[in-house]
Formats: sequence, C-alpha cells, structure tokens
Amino acid sequence: MADSAPAIDDQQLAREAQGGSLAAFEELVSRHQARLFHFLCQKLPRREDAEDMAQKALITAWQKLHLYRAEASFATWLYTIARRLVISHYRKHGKMTHCELEAAESVLVETDTPADECRRAEEHATLWRVAREALKNEAYDMLWLRYRDQLSIAEIATALERTNTSVKVMLHRSRKTLARALEAEAAAEANAIPARTLNPLGTPMSLLNPC
Repeated sequence: MADSAPAIDDQQLAREAQGGSLAAFEELVSRHQARLFHFLCQKLPRREDAEDMAQKALITAWQKLHLYRAEASFATWLYTIARRLVISHYRKHGKMTHCELEAAESVLVETDTPADECRRAEEHATLWRVAREALKNEAYDMLWLRYRDQLSIAEIATALERTNTSVKVMLHRSRKTLARALEAEAAAEANAIPARTLNPLGTPMSLLNPC
C-alpha cells in the first residue's frame, strides 16, 4: 500500500488562499478556529462574544490575507489580528472580562476513566482560573499561548508585539507568581488538592519550569 500524501502545512495553504483558493482558507479555518475561540474566551464576557470575535478575526484574516508573509507562522499572524480586535473592542466598551473555562476542554487531556476525566478537567480549570486571577492580562496571554497552544517564544513575541527577551522574562516571573498563588489556593481550602497535582499540562508543575 502506498503511503498517504503528507499534510500540507499552513504556509502552503496560505499561499494557495492568497492565490484565490477558498478551499485552502477553509482548511486553515478548520485547523485554527477552535484554538482561537478558546483564546478569545479568556478575554470576553460570554461564549457568544468569543464566537463573534473569532468570526470577525477570521473574516479580517481573509480580507488582509495579501499582507501575510509565508515565512511567519499563520497561527501567530491570526492571534495578532484577534488580539488587536480585542484591544479595539475594550477601548470602546471598557473593562476586560471573560467567560469561564468549561469541562469540555478536558478532551485535551487523555484519561483512563470518566471519573479521572472529571477530576482532571476540574484541576485544569482551577489552574487557569488561579492564573487569570493572579496575573495581568498580557502575562496570562503569554502563559496561555506557551502552554495551551504550544507556541514558541518567537511566535509569542510576534503575536504580542514584544521582544523574545521580554517574553522570556515575563514567563519566568509569571510562573513564579502562579506558583505562589497555587500554594495559597491549596492552603486556603481545608480539603484542597496539593498544589503539585493541580497542573494537568505535564510533569509536576511543568508550567513553572524554565522554558
């Protein structure tokens, strides 16, 4: 049996979309829409608002696709568009709020039983809730992009219009702040889960390890 054809990367799809291929752009949308929506959920008060903003970002990306340069990550370019739209939105409408993370996101974590899945989903939501409460918006975004969406330091710097060095410094400080906040959260609850088990992202508190 012949090997299946390798998947086309985002940059090639973007070039085809720039050439007028709607099918190529639809494939880019299918790859990035869910992650973009989850990112925007941390910045808007309702899921409906996040859905609307994701659609607006994708429409803007289609309209400005001629400005995209294929040597850059398409995901990073899309996050940059979305972030600028959110900033513009809150300049008009005031203080930033967010919708809650839901248990449905537990599909990102492999588990053995439904009970395990529920527990891990709760721990996952706790981690990001504490991060959201303890960190400023930009620091939170950096952690999200690094550990949820697995973007590189360079990609995060591009998306947030920062230098690589400033991203590394802010991530380091944010991990320390989050570690203290998680310890305080555990200490404040009589039956708290130990802070070392609150991280569903990898080995014990891998999010707090150096990049």
